[in-house]
Amino acid sequence: MFDFVHNNKFFIRVILGIIALTFIGFGVGSYSAISDDPYLAKVGKTKIYQRDLDRAMEGSPTNDAAARKATLENLIRQELLLADARDSNASVSAEQIRKVIAAVPEFQDNGQFSPERYRQFLQNRSQSAELFEEQLRRNLLLQGQLSSLESSPFISKTILTRVASLLGEGREVRSLLLQPADFSAEIKLDDATIKAFYDANLKRFRTPEKIKLDYVMLSQNDIAQSIQVSTAEAQKYYDEHKAQFANEQRRAAHILLTVPADAKAEQRAKIKVEAEALLKEIRANPARFAELARSKSQDPGSAANGGDLGFFAAGAMVKPFDDVVFKMKPGQISEIVTTEFGYHIIKLEEIKAQSFAEVQSSIIEQLQRQKAATQFRSQVEKLSELAYQQANSLTAIENTLKLSVRHSDWLTRNQPSADPILSQAKVVEAAFSEDVLSKKHNSEPIDIGNNQLLVLRVAEHQPERQQALAEVREQIKAELIAKEGAKLAEKKGQALLASLKAGKEAESQPWGETQILSRRAPTSMPVADMRAIFSTSANKLPAFVGVKHDNGAYAIHRIDKVITAPAISDTEREQLNTVLGRMNTDAQLASYLETLRQKYPVTMGKQSLSTADQ
Repeated sequence: MFDFVHNNKFFIRVILGIIALTFIGFGVGSYSAISDDPYLAKVGKTKIYQRDLDRAMEGSPTNDAAARKATLENLIRQELLLADARDSNASVSAEQIRKVIAAVPEFQDNGQFSPERYRQFLQNRSQSAELFEEQLRRNLLLQGQLSSLESSPFISKTILTRVASLLGEGREVRSLLLQPADFSAEIKLDDATIKAFYDANLKRFRTPEKIKLDYVMLSQNDIAQSIQVSTAEAQKYYDEHKAQFANEQRRAAHILLTVPADAKAEQRAKIKVEAEALLKEIRANPARFAELARSKSQDPGSAANGGDLGFFAAGAMVKPFDDVVFKMKPGQISEIVTTEFGYHIIKLEEIKAQSFAEVQSSIIEQLQRQKAATQFRSQVEKLSELAYQQANSLTAIENTLKLSVRHSDWLTRNQPSADPILSQAKVVEAAFSEDVLSKKHNSEPIDIGNNQLLVLRVAEHQPERQQALAEVREQIKAELIAKEGAKLAEKKGQALLASLKAGKEAESQPWGETQILSRRAPTSMPVADMRAIFSTSANKLPAFVGVKHDNGAYAIHRIDKVITAPAISDTEREQLNTVLGRMNTDAQLASYLETLRQKYPVTMGKQSLSTADQ
């Protein structure tokens, strides 16, 4: 049962994060869709809608175009894998789900599955067991589709040696950097040039529409924190729900006489007579229970230990067994208990439970949450009522519900706010809606997740406007100088490089200090420069190479010496083998997904990824 946990620790962490770390988003198409509802993408016959994407990005800034595109691609890959799983008749049984959940350490107490911990986990996330287990089933299917790629492929010694040699090779390098600013004195700009650039780029010099918001937030968690629960109230609740909070565990021993699943009635009756005789013998001398368990019990897991099963929580055993054990007193010996495994004689050895003091804080938290849930529902209704009836101000909400008015910085439609709450697409959409922006009304309560609602209104508004030339003159001038400076840096850099390669001027240049570079050692050298340096032939030294930088600078590197790679240790060889194996696996995965794209065509819909179109 526990092999899955041992071998899939990362997957267990994913489970505890609601399966949101790698397989973000659940149940594509799980809501009923209108047939003409525009979709974002279709994988085979499965459509991915805007709501699927929003659900997958819950808690993340949703107006980040790159993030939305990456998340959609992730959803598409999931559906490709699931489509292949379905066609391969892959499935996950209820028993597999049960074993995985039971094996998660966070759901256990003293090594045994704790229904209370599992229930608390689901309650803290406001999620039903059915939904969580369906999420888990989906992700186990995905895990199964990828399992064949987990084993490390064989990497030959020749390849390892060659790659180690390339990675470990060093080069002594000195560099020269020509900056655009170095040539600014050579650049002459007149007013006509600046004006022409301004006129040709008018759209660039418009300030976007922006707003500042006043808003209030109703949070169930904040309500819970304000609720006082007395010790007496917590003690009373503990006494009434001791089984829930005491985390009671029982230690029992048993003797099992197994009954084959296909046993006939006569055979069953014979085994039961043996069990009854054994029970009579035990009752005559209870001290012999462990001795008889070792000699008579047919449970291979406990017989050698005198039938001792150790401590376990309610629900850990099959129901008939569990029902009897949790009604017994320490030292008591049961009647014959019949289960799917056969006939049991049970002895309760010990009971242990947490005291009130040990669980007082968690009881108080639960009572706070329970009371807060009731108050929250009531206040949600009041919030909606006040936001609508007194739509020209947040004052009534502030005074009635005792909520503090918060103030935002400037916000635009397409620039994410530093505040992740105000970055949510539904918040941005409400803030720039006609009712809120033009009519200056309060918004309706906006559900921002985690039992939190927000009502906002526009405090300040600046329409989009064209900036005057005088406002942007210096900005244009600096940009034109940088642009022309970059051209001069590249032109003069290439001329100097040609001269250096011809054997001229090498010793007269202001080279920087010598750096020893290798592909393995961290360096501040840009990646493009490193590639150029190590792809340049070093048959004749010094060797020279030039690289144009994105900021307009032009770098010339002088390679003075090549340092042979040192021999690698066994540990380094093993690490390199792992890295190359992972790269090989990634390549296989990419190939597998590309094959699936051919098998299950991916069609992009007409629905825009932009949150503004929702």
